[in-house]
Amino acid sequence: MKEKKKFISEVDLNKSSVACSPCLKECKKINERVNNRKMSEIKTEEVPHILKVFNF
Repeated sequence: MKEKKKFISEVDLNKSSVACSPCLKECKKINERVNNRKMSEIKTEEVPHILKVFNF
């Protein structure tokens, strides 16, 4: 008997251990912006820029 293939809509992305390419790229950008600083070291003015994703 043939195994039923999963469609992308049936995949629970919250349980995925691998991010999609665009999201992974944006996460790397955010990590670079934070640059291993503690949350208390990040200025309030920087937060919108740090959290802005998919900046084209």
